[in-house]
Amino acid sequence: MEDASILVAEATAMRDGIHTALQAGFRRLEVEGDNQIVIKAVQREIQAPWQIAPILEDIWNLIADCEKVLFRHIYREGNLAADWMAKYGCTMRSHSLIYFYSPPCRQFLVLLVDDNLGRTLVRRAT
Repeated sequence: MEDASILVAEATAMRDGIHTALQAGFRRLEVEGDNQIVIKAVQREIQAPWQIAPILEDIWNLIADCEKVLFRHIYREGNLAADWMAKYGCTMRSHSLIYFYSPPCRQFLVLLVDDNLGRTLVRRAT
């Protein structure tokens, strides 16, 4: 099984992102994540690992009044824009939702274009 701290970090980020989206008034959500255990657990396809069970309860309570919620697993290599935004967000001092009306930098714009065109990195085999 994956390291518990990774599961907790991924589930906490999911919960906090959903909470922020709901506070902003969104009620139709598409949630993508690269941690298959967390995605399957929140979809109730597997029993929730005990380390994240309380966080998943929070998520299920948060989404109870949503119109539509879709949880989807996506490979890390296909999620470069989200990964970039997560790292960028960690450098910001604000804890509120920030809207960008244009990409914050050229590097991110390139990731968005590649994502839109379906370009991803080659998945490495282990």
